[in-house]
Amino acid sequence: MDKKEPGIYMASEIREQSEAVRRTLLGAGEKASLAAQHLLDRFIYTTGSGSSYHASLVLNRTLVRIAGARVTSIPASELPSWIPSDLKNSALIAFSQSGESKDVILAAKEFKEKAPYDPIISITNTRDSTLALMSDLVILTRAGKERAIAATKSYTTQLATSILLSLELARIKGRDVSSLEEELKKIPGKMKQTISSINTVEDIASRIRDKIMGFVLGKGSNYPTALEAALKLRETSNLHYVGYAAREFLHGPIQLIGRETPVIFLNWSEIVEVVEKVRSFGGDVIRVGSGGEISLPYTAYELSPLLMIIPMQLLSYKISLLRGLDPDKPEKLSKVVTE
Repeated sequence: MDKKEPGIYMASEIREQSEAVRRTLLGAGEKASLAAQHLLDRFIYTTGSGSSYHASLVLNRTLVRIAGARVTSIPASELPSWIPSDLKNSALIAFSQSGESKDVILAAKEFKEKAPYDPIISITNTRDSTLALMSDLVILTRAGKERAIAATKSYTTQLATSILLSLELARIKGRDVSSLEEELKKIPGKMKQTISSINTVEDIASRIRDKIMGFVLGKGSNYPTALEAALKLRETSNLHYVGYAAREFLHGPIQLIGRETPVIFLNWSEIVEVVEKVRSFGGDVIRVGSGGEISLPYTAYELSPLLMIIPMQLLSYKISLLRGLDPDKPEKLSKVVTE
């Protein structure tokens, strides 16, 4: 058997994202509407691990900002020791691509023990998984099989589902979200445009391939994107990138900036003062967004994580190959953490 070409799965799955999101938006609406009815007037917990936790943060924000819900996000491994013992009128939304992540399953079990009559809603790519069977309602993402270790299309379909669910809850509550709904319909096309039109990523990858430490900074809707982007670089490229909320970076971590330390700014135009501060200390500034080194199509602010993550996935893939690694299968990671 011929040896597999490094990165062939990740490259394919990045390209498949626009169609995977399109399938998800078309197929998940009915279950998202049912889930929204379960969430009315409840305090909502969202949870997940790794990329799925970052998706749960995006859902947290969209439920608050679009639907006016009361929400908090807790990593799955921490949720059992954080939630109160007297849960009342609550709901849990648990993310897991496989539906078999040990930490997510244990979190769901703990929630069910403390709130046996409150709903668990799972957002998963795997029908009949352990998490799905534990749940009161399942919203299936339509990512298709994901073979690379690093989540790409499973992550963006989780984001699409999150936004769809938030819009459904907002509609039930009588909020006018028609403009966001129209913009969401355009997202698959804009994702395809983003994937095909970015031509600066390869040059940036060559520039920072040997910089062992760097940062990704975001704000608002793209703070979770900064966390996810840094995770992608760690997973695939063996580089120590850390994601921060942009202004939190000024409260300590900026001390680590040296000459030519890479700092990637997502939606950079809303955090110009941080960009200039990093530049003044000699950091290698890489701006993502309109007018930056990596430009993206316009979309509504709350939907922008669906586009903003794509160049970061591509950058992680390119750097991994340049460093002689296989981004499909980092040697210390597995697709599902069951231990």
